[in-house]
Amino acid sequence: MNAISQVYFVLELFPREIVVKNMLLALVLVCFGFVALSRLSCPNLFALVYKNYFSFKTYDSTLNYSEKISPFANAMLVLNLFITLNICIVAILERGIETDSFMQITFFVTMGYLTFGLISYRIASLLFGDKSFGKSIGMFTQQVYNFTGLLLLALALLVLLNDVYKEEIQYIVFAALLSLPISKGIKGIFYAKSNNFSWLYIILYLCTLEILPVVLLGYYFVGKI
Repeated sequence: MNAISQVYFVLELFPREIVVKNMLLALVLVCFGFVALSRLSCPNLFALVYKNYFSFKTYDSTLNYSEKISPFANAMLVLNLFITLNICIVAILERGIETDSFMQITFFVTMGYLTFGLISYRIASLLFGDKSFGKSIGMFTQQVYNFTGLLLLALALLVLLNDVYKEEIQYIVFAALLSLPISKGIKGIFYAKSNNFSWLYIILYLCTLEILPVVLLGYYFVGKI
């Protein structure tokens, strides 16, 4: 307990910005570890993540083993997305706010958003009365999460190491965040229209599962940008 108190005292000697930045850099290293573990379980990981992101294959499409990413690799990439998303948001918005409370709220808000995205395929199944549509939405979500997580990892490293271009990089981060619901929505619409679903159901899907979560996120973060 005394040792912990001494460490805390030493940290208090450093400027707050330096402590936060070093902590975020340490988390970036952790994320690289997650990606490395994913790469070990799936040798062609990066090619598959890129290919799947731009693919419109559905859950019922025939996929051979070489086209699949293992469940373990998917789990590691979701963890990477969750951490890098928090890193990017805190790194961009931490100035001029109470960092500790902001980091805690950001943690729970992003966890809620990403978790909702992972379970929303069940709601989609009920909404459309089509299990294959729900499973396809779940697969699309995983594909978008995997690609966006790798992109945000690179951006997190850039935003932490390049203070000069931080303002320019933040717009790329915002674009990456917006691409989360947009990419999944485009895939979902493509599937729905190719299976002749009514536009009423498609609009209902977009409003409840894609647009509403983004509006709630924007309501929280827009005043802090």
